[in-house]
Amino acid sequence: MIYVGDRPYVVVGVVATSLDENAPPTGQLYVPMSVYNALTGSRDIGRIQMRPYKLEDVEDLSHQAEELLQQRFPGQKFKFWNNVSDILQQQKNLEMASQGLTVVGAIALLVGGVGIANIMIASVAERTAEIGLRRAVGATQQEIMLQFILEATLLSLIGGTVGLGVVHGLTVMVTDTFNLPYQFDSSIATLALGSALLVGVGASLPPAVRASQIDPVKALRSE
Repeated sequence: MIYVGDRPYVVVGVVATSLDENAPPTGQLYVPMSVYNALTGSRDIGRIQMRPYKLEDVEDLSHQAEELLQQRFPGQKFKFWNNVSDILQQQKNLEMASQGLTVVGAIALLVGGVGIANIMIASVAERTAEIGLRRAVGATQQEIMLQFILEATLLSLIGGTVGLGVVHGLTVMVTDTFNLPYQFDSSIATLALGSALLVGVGASLPPAVRASQIDPVKALRSE
């Protein structure tokens, strides 16, 4: 229970509001129409706000409200306003930007996968003698393959972690400079790091399989 104007009110719900950090805290008190009529002695309603479940239904809801009010109060004039077109356009722009960033991210993952694959192929070629020596002392094909996959996984993990740190740092700098909202999302970071690991493992699989299938005798002779 709270007191407003020396009158008690029971709080049955809270509406989320956005507050300016530099402005004093303000708020609105919503009361039932019966309470409003009893306090003011007036039955006039200056404004009605409606919110549909789907944003696309705002126009239809406005027309339905207009028809209902015309039936209840014939001869009265009503003015309707909404900014749904602006909101839908902003959502469309955000979706396009998100799709563009998704494409850029996919290209970056593809380029990173190709880079990891090239590094692993060069590593296999340079370490052929080492592979032959390990096979000669009893290492199995699975152990050789697992070795190169783990190396690629470690490389992807380090690269992904460094990338997340750099992007987070740059984003904080930009948001602080231009006073923009930003909140670090751990789920998105986990998804990004998981994608990097998945690409790294997938790119290293063919070179790792190739390394495990090298003939030990030919590998030892290659040095």
